[in-house]
Amino acid sequence: MTLLTVKEVASYLQTSKQQVRRMIQSGELTAVRVGREYRVPAAALETWLEENS
Repeated sequence: MTLLTVKEVASYLQTSKQQVRRMIQSGELTAVRVGREYRVPAAALETWLEENS
C-alpha cells in the first residue's frame, strides 16, 4: 500500500496543505495517522478523484 504525505496530495491536487488537512478532518478524504502526521493511501486518493470528477 502506497501512502502519500499531505504535501504530496496537495501538490497533486494543486491546492494547499491546509485544504488537504480540512478534507481529512471532515472525512471527505480517507487518511491514517502515522505518529503526528497524516498519510493518505493512494487508493483513497484515486477513489476521491473518481467521485469528485
